[in-house]
Amino acid sequence: MAPLLYTVFLLLLGCLLPDNALAFQPHAYSGLYIHQLAHFFLIVSLFSFIAKVRQTRLASLSAWQYIIAGTWLLMLWSAATMVGHFLDLHIDEDSFFLPPGADIPLLRLTGWKEALYYILRLDHLIAVPAMFLFYRGLKLLREGQAAPSSSGQNRP
Repeated sequence: MAPLLYTVFLLLLGCLLPDNALAFQPHAYSGLYIHQLAHFFLIVSLFSFIAKVRQTRLASLSAWQYIIAGTWLLMLWSAATMVGHFLDLHIDEDSFFLPPGADIPLLRLTGWKEALYYILRLDHLIAVPAMFLFYRGLKLLREGQAAPSSSGQNRP
């Protein structure tokens, strides 16, 4: 019971004392290579997962169609994040400035790199729907409502 109370206390403390939540985390140059490889490995793994599911009759179940759609979005998220990390290395330091009295630096949009970098910083707009699709598919599986979809392909 004590670990549960400790966890609840820490969660409440975190809610009461928030800090900046940065969705797109820059990485040190030396750790970036490994991090980029991890994104690539995630994409390959998720693609393999989709291929395996499509080889079975699971792909015709509506719950699994949600999971497959979430997997595609997660692959897109990982690819977009890889490009964002790459652009992070190629944006000039002068593009970021801290206005007087501000805590968060602003980005000066001077070219296509900065504009694309700004768009890719909104990676949660891909990741959150992906997680929702996973949730929806898993919820359908749990409820036993994973009947074959009318639009799905029936495979043996």
